[in-house]
Amino acid sequence: MDSTEFNYLNLEFIFMGDKPDAAEVVRTALADRRLLGFVGGAVERENSTEVLAEVATVSEARDAVLYRIDAKGKLREGSRVTKLVHELKNSTEADYVLVDGDEIDGPTPDDDILGDLGATNELLHGATLKASELVLAAGFDDNQISVWNTDSGLMAMPTQPVFSPGIARSNRPFLSLARTGNVITATVEAKRPRRELYGPSLMMVLDLERQVILEPETDSPAEQRLRELDALLLGIDEQTVQLLDELVSDPLARDEALGLLQRPVDLAGMKRFVALLGFDPRSVDYLTGRPIPEDRRVISTGGPFRSLRAALSEQEREATGLKRVLFRAGWNPQALIGSGALVLASGLGVHAVLAKSEKFAWLPKPARQLLMLAWYADGAFYLGKGIVDAAKAKRDF
Repeated sequence: MDSTEFNYLNLEFIFMGDKPDAAEVVRTALADRRLLGFVGGAVERENSTEVLAEVATVSEARDAVLYRIDAKGKLREGSRVTKLVHELKNSTEADYVLVDGDEIDGPTPDDDILGDLGATNELLHGATLKASELVLAAGFDDNQISVWNTDSGLMAMPTQPVFSPGIARSNRPFLSLARTGNVITATVEAKRPRRELYGPSLMMVLDLERQVILEPETDSPAEQRLRELDALLLGIDEQTVQLLDELVSDPLARDEALGLLQRPVDLAGMKRFVALLGFDPRSVDYLTGRPIPEDRRVISTGGPFRSLRAALSEQEREATGLKRVLFRAGWNPQALIGSGALVLASGLGVHAVLAKSEKFAWLPKPARQLLMLAWYADGAFYLGKGIVDAAKAKRDF
């Protein structure tokens, strides 16, 4: 066949209960019929085991004809989808077979029947990523976030996934790695437009157990069509290319990263892609068995009080320069007395400027009074705290 028109179907085979050999059973059944495409690894759920296959069809028809590979690697027309899927359901003994998400013989099973997916492991990494942002993104749910610093920025592994779209623009771009079963997803979250929750992102998906149904002969029509199918499945568009241009300034690195997005990759390819975008490639290893560093810190969240306290604690740890004045509860008594006196003295100067300068005439008097009240209260509180702490220290001594 020399037609350039083709499409593909997602065939999802669902076996109730545990079935360790599910992927091989499906691949064998598809290979026996010499179909063109790919088979993913088995996905274990609470009550079931799923295997996804992507098979090429001759056209986009509702009951399309599937491609078949002959012994010489040439493409032939195979059976129609409806007929073949019923045969595959019988030969694999699958409880359900979904064609593009719909069960062929009745209602499509829901999550109550299939059960929840397995746990997702997540790692976040970025040069400007802050632990305080991750705590806020975790919300009020119980979570344990392990964080450690690297030469290329902060890394963090939460026990429960965080709401990464909520991470501020100043922390972007950052890398989000997630693993569920045999599938690893690498997402680079770019700076989002102001006042918008979701921003542009690049994504690479790696199924560690993905297989070709049948390996075509080199340079055969079937091999060419298989490459075209892979490109169609990856779906790299102009927006992806434009975003890559913004994230990678070096032309050679940008071209290499684009090439990796346009073809299937292994673990080494995903690590190289991550490195080209400025992230530490070792981050991928932490999802494939590499132990996380012993010098990590663990931040606990859960409920409004503990989560907000953790966020404030991390903001205090991250504060530099003048910002440290806002987080000085842990300072020694002498530093507290000095900072409190300084804040009160500077408040007198600011008060005089606000009262006399015409530049601030637009600011309502109640707003000026509230600002100065907060200013004086801050200075007085920490001055008093320093005096009390000094007295306690002298008494204990």
